[in-house]
Amino acid sequence: MALDQYRYLDRQQLEELFFQGPRSSQLRLRFLSQSGLLVSWRVRRQPGRIPRPSVFLLSSRGARVLAQLSGASPDPFVKRAEHARNRAFHVLHDIEANAFFVALTAASRNLRHQGLYHWVGERGCWRAYAEAHELGPIPDGWGRYLLPEGEVIFFLEWDRGTLKRARIRSKATYYRTYFRGRQRAATTNILFVVPSVSREEQVREEIAAVISGAASESCRFWTTTTERLQKEGPLGTIWRSTSSRVGLKCLAELPNQPRSAYSVDACIGKPAWWERRPAGGQGA
Repeated sequence: MALDQYRYLDRQQLEELFFQGPRSSQLRLRFLSQSGLLVSWRVRRQPGRIPRPSVFLLSSRGARVLAQLSGASPDPFVKRAEHARNRAFHVLHDIEANAFFVALTAASRNLRHQGLYHWVGERGCWRAYAEAHELGPIPDGWGRYLLPEGEVIFFLEWDRGTLKRARIRSKATYYRTYFRGRQRAATTNILFVVPSVSREEQVREEIAAVISGAASESCRFWTTTTERLQKEGPLGTIWRSTSSRVGLKCLAELPNQPRSAYSVDACIGKPAWWERRPAGGQGA
């Protein structure tokens, strides 16, 4: 189900989400692959680089089995699996974006009153808008992070430094226009993760051009670099507001909404969390 929802997950990510260690994950993933339920891709090693773990995705047969277990028509499941396999143009980008959510589950696994309850992938966001007959911004992922007395709602934009600055401004404009005047817009957070400090300044300049002089309330924008993220972790003090150059905040300090009734014990990454979440990380 996770591979159906997030398309590409590597072995380490699957281990963090579902297994107790590398041996159990290797054995189980090998069995599922040999049974024809999963497809595995080895990432080619570049000279001087640390090899990446194998990438897994759902096979057509696995999609049919999942549809049968879900009591649903197999056609949408198979179509999604074939699309992921045949149109893997941005697989490394997707793996890196997914890694942010997996790292967040790992960082919060042993926190008693916190956790990532919802993680909706890019395609899941697209389908949600389609089902609501609405056009909205499509992030690289959407999350709901539970706190003791609130919850942080965030959209993730994972930037590898390849988008033109005009595209960054277009994205920021779309977010601001979509959330302007909406209920709880000021507690909706747009997180940009960028590859370098210089790129961060470029992104901040484009967002600042969008929000400067705006009279109405809308969403909040935050930036960090992959270096800060790797050094401090996703719960570290790494997020910089695009409306201020002073100080950094951690995820728990970002604007948050009133606490829902969702249980922290059912958050992604908690022990046996999947037993409490029949719809997976995207569902209730």
